[in-house]
Amino acid sequence: MAIPKAIRPENSTTIPSTGKRIKYQPFSVKEEKVLVLAAESEDLDEISNAIGNVLKNCVTSPADINVHELALFDIEYLFLKCRSKSAGEKITVKVTDPADETYVVDHDILIDKNQIQKTKGHTNIIDISDTVKIKMRYPDIDFFTEGVNIDNVAQGIETISRCVEQIVVDEEVYNREDMTTQEITEWLEGLTTEQFTKLNQFFVTMPKLRHEINLTNKRTGEPFTIVLEGLSDFF
Repeated sequence: MAIPKAIRPENSTTIPSTGKRIKYQPFSVKEEKVLVLAAESEDLDEISNAIGNVLKNCVTSPADINVHELALFDIEYLFLKCRSKSAGEKITVKVTDPADETYVVDHDILIDKNQIQKTKGHTNIIDISDTVKIKMRYPDIDFFTEGVNIDNVAQGIETISRCVEQIVVDEEVYNREDMTTQEITEWLEGLTTEQFTKLNQFFVTMPKLRHEINLTNKRTGEPFTIVLEGLSDFF
């Protein structure tokens, strides 16, 4: 007679980007193994695939949720939630003093103290002009490997074009599925610098997983600050 499968406890939380309630389970031993092997590989693509597949198994409700379509900061948040329920609420990270790279200490972080930080006034509806609006979608797990790059115009155009969900001109609505990537790129290239800057600000102000660590170098007596941002800093 087959041994019945172990029943994992269920927990609930809210998706930061949508406010929708979901149910999730802690990582199983098998899933922890997958994550450890991915981390040891130091291959960001492998780590990204491992995170996506493990979270797909852990999120139990609603049944139709697609983890790979969630915002990257949603995935970061859910990963830490599952992690806290499976391996404890503390993560130990190595912290280096930027002014003294020989000073490295272990620092414990309470996972539940790390929340997604939101900027007041942030919106995914960008008013380009009196007659033009753009609805943006948040970067998803596909951005985990290369990050969200808007450091120059070329990178900004590529990042923005991947995240445009809808363009509204007067009463006419243009949905992403009705436009090619080339059409979106060429349209973005026709914007003024001021209009393009508004779109860049969407990424600057969007919610993010961020934790600030304030410590003192015990050798020099000088305080220093380290900011952890994004899942790769916590992984």
